Amino acid sequence: MNFSETYRRMNEPVGPSPDLIRKTLAPARRRRFPRRLIAIAVAAAVLLATPALAVRSEMGYYVLYQISPAVAQLFQPVRMSCTNSGVTMEVAAVRVEGDTAQAYITLSGGPVDAATDLFDSYSFHLPFDQSSHCERVAWDEAAGAVTFLCTVQTLDGSPIPAGGKMTFSVRQLLTGKQALEGVAVDLDLADYAGEAETAQGYSSSSGADGIPMLLPGEVLAEPAEGIAVTAAGYVDGSFHVQARLGDIHRTDNHCRLWLEDAAGAEAGTGHGIYFRSDTAVPGDDVYEDFLFDVPPEDLAGYTLHGDFYTATTLTEGLWQVTFPLENTR
Repeated sequence: MNFSETYRRMNEPVGPSPDLIRKTLAPARRRRFPRRLIAIAVAAAVLLATPALAVRSEMGYYVLYQISPAVAQLFQPVRMSCTNSGVTMEVAAVRVEGDTAQAYITLSGGPVDAATDLFDSYSFHLPFDQSSHCERVAWDEAAGAVTFLCTVQTLDGSPIPAGGKMTFSVRQLLTGKQALEGVAVDLDLADYAGEAETAQGYSSSSGADGIPMLLPGEVLAEPAEGIAVTAAGYVDGSFHVQARLGDIHRTDNHCRLWLEDAAGAEAGTGHGIYFRSDTAVPGDDVYEDFLFDVPPEDLAGYTLHGDFYTATTLTEGLWQVTFPLENTR
């Protein structure tokens, strides 16, 4: 019997047998489980009865992976490249040695550029406990392709199981990233030596709600596209400077602000960084307050500086490849 005939026969039953359903439901009925749990048990029986069919859909693969990663990966077909939203992801090379497997994954097309960021949206699917990470390692200007090195290690230090497959997926690509560092911000600090209006914020350092922070106002300065200074002044004896970062969940905008005296000495931030969490100003923007222990009478001797990191485009989709865990030549 050839492979295609064997595969067809493996997948002919599109549902579990009556005996399998009866055995699955019997314990649930005796224990009076909720109907929702019974439905989940039936779904699990269906997936385990026809795993090769289950992995053909994203949801089927996901559910089957939660039930049995080994079975899900066994039946997941090899797919070395994937195109979505005009972007192609491809497996360029694989190396396996001892407890470590590495894959070079390239992305090209669409908005892909030299600073493309996977925005922590990547996943490693493997049938064993592991630690993993991904790093950008190369940019091919001529091909318009960026390469990431994806590394996985077994958690217990045992060798990578022979004959297995790894599925690597990405759901978001952040492009158009820029870094502006050591920028002098055009703001006369002495104009903000008084007490400022406040709103209730959240302290990222202490995890406490209700922390007073500056009430966002009009743009006072815009040192980088997408990041603006929206307030400055004193709150409870500390000098605050506020940066509006925009919708950081889509741009990953962030910055660091500091003060410098005439000699270039830096006045660092104070006791914490605060994020706006109330609804005093509608919208999805995130605001960050930087605190400085500088008295009002000394403000005229300082200038404001910052490092600013922005991005322009978030591309969402699903890019997924599956490949054997074996060395490629």
